[in-house]
Amino acid sequence: MAESTYPDIALTEHRRAVEDLRREYAALPGDQPVRLTKRTSNLYRTRQKHRGPSLDVRRFNRVLSVGANSAEVEGMATYEDVADATLARGMLPRVVLDCKTITVGGAVAGTGAESSSFRGGLPHDGVREMDVLTGDGRVVTATRENEHAELFNGFAHSYGSLGYALRLRLDLVPAKPFVRLRHIHTVSALEWVNTLVQIDRDGEYHGIPVDFVDGVYFADDAVHLVLADFIDEAPYLSDYTGQGVYYRSLRVRSEDYLTTRDYLWRWDTDLYWTSRLFGLENPLLRRLWPRRY
Repeated sequence: MAESTYPDIALTEHRRAVEDLRREYAALPGDQPVRLTKRTSNLYRTRQKHRGPSLDVRRFNRVLSVGANSAEVEGMATYEDVADATLARGMLPRVVLDCKTITVGGAVAGTGAESSSFRGGLPHDGVREMDVLTGDGRVVTATRENEHAELFNGFAHSYGSLGYALRLRLDLVPAKPFVRLRHIHTVSALEWVNTLVQIDRDGEYHGIPVDFVDGVYFADDAVHLVLADFIDEAPYLSDYTGQGVYYRSLRVRSEDYLTTRDYLWRWDTDLYWTSRLFGLENPLLRRLWPRRY
């Protein structure tokens, strides 16, 4: 493995877990597909029950270290855990996907986009290097320039066909404690696109820098552009982690303020607006629903 900056204890535990996993992988039958055993999944589709061999990667779920401009994380580390660890240092990965339980390794292998993609690109664009368990049982460190550059450059969107990322080193960017949101109402998709093109060209809107961009389509004449930027202080703070429903706020507010952490997960409470399918927009039922869910 490449030289690492994470603490000695974490390094020792991680290396031990890697060797254990390699032995477990070597013991599996070589003529059958291998699935991963993990705690969560963000794939919402019907799948046939798989009875073949499995590889337990649940132990690879830690943030190993946070440095001045990068973080070392294991493949099953969730974006929630990574964001909490890096925000404590005033930093964030270049792209943070907006469901808390999405894992960094899964995001890189399967891709995704979020409002931070306006500046940060896709999840793999912020990865410096990866330790990958390959199909032949090796663990190789891949970067954009070393002898495993082909694996590194082909890993994004590969959906596990090229291996499994056990460790990733992520670029970090400065983050402030609060985010200001501006809700721009456009009356057509064409106006929305033209406004977005202008923001992409200028990097700002009405003189204010834009760090994040969201779009929400309510109707042909109600297409909203949500622009956000980091700020040091906020005049007030909204809360969409409990009783408030985030998407509803877009139609009644022109401006809003959130903590940076709450901004990252603004959609997660209601999984966009699918919670209404379970009756969770009913105020009474919503108050009874456990906050942790």
